[in-house]
Amino acid sequence: MNFIKRGFLGITRKKGKSLILLAVIFILGNLISGAISIQQATGNVETNIKDRLGTAATLELDHEAVEDLSEEEWLEIENIDIDLIKQIGALSYVKYFDYNTSTYLGSESIESYQGEETEDEVVMMGPSMDFKLNGINYAPVIDFEEQKGKLVDGRVFTQDEVDNGTSVAIISTKLAEKNDLNIGDTFTLENAVYTYDEETGEEDVVTSRDVVLEVIGLFEPQSIKEDIEVDSDTGMIDWMDIEYQNTVYVPNEIVASENRYHMEEYMKEDEEFAKMMEEEGDSFEYYTPMFYLNSPEDSEAFEEEVAPLLPEFYTVINATDQYDSIAGPMESMSKLAKYVLLVAVIATVLITGLVVLLFLRDRKRELGIYLSLGERRIRVVGQILIEVMVVAVIGITLSLFSGNLLAGQVSDMMMKANENQDEYYEEYIYFGDTQIDLTTEDVIDSYEVNLNSSYVLGFYGIGLLTILISTVIPLIYIVRLNPKKILM
Repeated sequence: MNFIKRGFLGITRKKGKSLILLAVIFILGNLISGAISIQQATGNVETNIKDRLGTAATLELDHEAVEDLSEEEWLEIENIDIDLIKQIGALSYVKYFDYNTSTYLGSESIESYQGEETEDEVVMMGPSMDFKLNGINYAPVIDFEEQKGKLVDGRVFTQDEVDNGTSVAIISTKLAEKNDLNIGDTFTLENAVYTYDEETGEEDVVTSRDVVLEVIGLFEPQSIKEDIEVDSDTGMIDWMDIEYQNTVYVPNEIVASENRYHMEEYMKEDEEFAKMMEEEGDSFEYYTPMFYLNSPEDSEAFEEEVAPLLPEFYTVINATDQYDSIAGPMESMSKLAKYVLLVAVIATVLITGLVVLLFLRDRKRELGIYLSLGERRIRVVGQILIEVMVVAVIGITLSLFSGNLLAGQVSDMMMKANENQDEYYEEYIYFGDTQIDLTTEDVIDSYEVNLNSSYVLGFYGIGLLTILISTVIPLIYIVRLNPKKILM
């Protein structure tokens, strides 16, 4: 009789043993299936969330290293210069980049935007500097490219305007509406230099100059979440929106010129400060670089290539690094799933191998007869493999669905436990001066256990390979059988 046919007959004739083997594989298969489901779900969450975090990267001081510096060492820290920023921006990983400087100015001719629901006029204590002058070098404006804001009227800068420091600006529609400004209109900001009188506690204007800018474009913020409720005590989201509504985009040279003017005039009034600045040889120009990579997967390679180029005490910070600060529940579940999968595979090999070995010992006489009749050992081995693997396919198929369902229920329980215990669900991520609208709750909401082709193929691959290994080991018993001794 054909060994394949004998294999299928062996399953039906020994129903009790086949059911026992099926139950063992089904139970262990549930553990493997659940672990794979959770691992794939957490892996998908990490990929999706890192895509939402974006590809931004910047250069910052390594704060841990700086904390250990002495005062003399601190004075020797170099600044990131523009040439280095451009060198890094030319790397193949970078899609586009910018470097920015900013300052805050006041105005006596226009009013700042203070929110839609502000009932009382905001009373400022001290000098009013409501307008953030935000310098740019990337003419299309990276904030618009990355959807922080959207240009709704007018145009962005030309490269000539950026290079020459032309007095043009892009402002928010709210600021324009409040002051009845349109494309082509001009408005005036004031760069005032104040001194502080320690005796009276008052600040006095010692000098000032006007900054006249032409409106060439209007933008609207895009990144503040509409579904976030504003904290009535802190008004955090409101104030962030208000600051952005009062942001004025201009070429970097405009901001650098105003910063130089402010520092030079202040040094005339404060000799001690002037002496300190002269000793340090400070240029008054500080730029914050921002690089946007081609994809989140480039972050690690970009960091490795940039690190040797940086001055001492500087490091690369990627937006995707922020995932770790909100991914606590995902990380714990991913680690648990890895341990469960490892234990389940080892347990499957040991338990299934032991069950198969016990069944083979009970069938020692049957196997001896096959061998004594001249059946080749390889065909006897093939018969046993067919018996085990057919049952295994049925058990694994059943556990495919039940294990996936079990993984979903276990995940829900773990999520609820974390939600009840952790207090960081209301925190938000900040990268540079940009809020990334993503919380731990968003990470949890994006977690979903489901059936897909990669999960099915992965589960069948791991499951069947594990069963095959657990079956091959006991088959050594058949190879070593001596038919004469069995039948004596």
